[in-house]
Amino acid sequence: MSPETQAPEWAWYYVAMYFFIGGTAAGAYFTGTLAELFGGERLRQISRVAFYITLPLLMLTPILLIADLGRPERFWHLFFYTKDGIPYINMQSPLSVGSWALLVFGVFSLLSFLDNLVADGYLKSAPFANLYNRIPRKLYALTGSAAGLFVAGYTGVLLNVTARPLWEATDPLLGALFVASSGSTGVAAILLVMAWRKLASGETFEQLEAFDRVVMILELVLIMAAVIIAGRFAAPLLSGIYAFLFWVGVVALGICVPFGLNWYIHRTRTAGSGLVMLTAILVLFGGALLRIVLIQAGQL
Repeated sequence: MSPETQAPEWAWYYVAMYFFIGGTAAGAYFTGTLAELFGGERLRQISRVAFYITLPLLMLTPILLIADLGRPERFWHLFFYTKDGIPYINMQSPLSVGSWALLVFGVFSLLSFLDNLVADGYLKSAPFANLYNRIPRKLYALTGSAAGLFVAGYTGVLLNVTARPLWEATDPLLGALFVASSGSTGVAAILLVMAWRKLASGETFEQLEAFDRVVMILELVLIMAAVIIAGRFAAPLLSGIYAFLFWVGVVALGICVPFGLNWYIHRTRTAGSGLVMLTAILVLFGGALLRIVLIQAGQL
């Protein structure tokens, strides 16, 4: 591993936000799928909100991804390469594989979104309406979740396989870390919408927050493990502005404080919408900052 490798010069406002928004969409969809599979009508409100917010979030990601290319008119190269004038899918390219996974995830997110509209009476009929009658929504929710989790994890793997010291040194933990973070931010996005719209009871909040506590603990463990195995290459995270953003912004404000507020809500059974929204906003802030810091620090 050479510390003199060329940085890819990724702009955080494109790449990090693509990682964050795509990951949040994946986490929300996965959470909605769990509610759909194991909660039935009892947790229908959770899956309903999750499937409604996933598609709009996903629609932002191609804009960010294409904008980062520098030449947006060549976006099709994300899906196809050419050899002797013949297009082909390059399964050896992490970026191409991730783009196809994002497309698959988008298709199933659209199905779930339309299913919600039909179930709620906003649409009397919709494309694939007959498909809804023949194939349980659980099936395509499960398939969409698999694609979504792949998208969330591949963004971390993409960093691991990019020849920069910090990213290489944390292999293979960044993929797992991004999946855990996506789970946490996905739950936070659902909680934020439900609290804002007053769509859930205290019991529903508690079930979501219990899942989020587990994911936040896992996220914190993976962060510590990544810093330890990175060794001397973790230097950008141990001193300077990125260290402050990482330990204060990500770890303290984005994980520890929300975990404390989450535990307080659990212990006191106080599920006021204001407190739930504050917790969710801090988690989303920490998830976005995690990706910004790792991308920027890794390019030093």
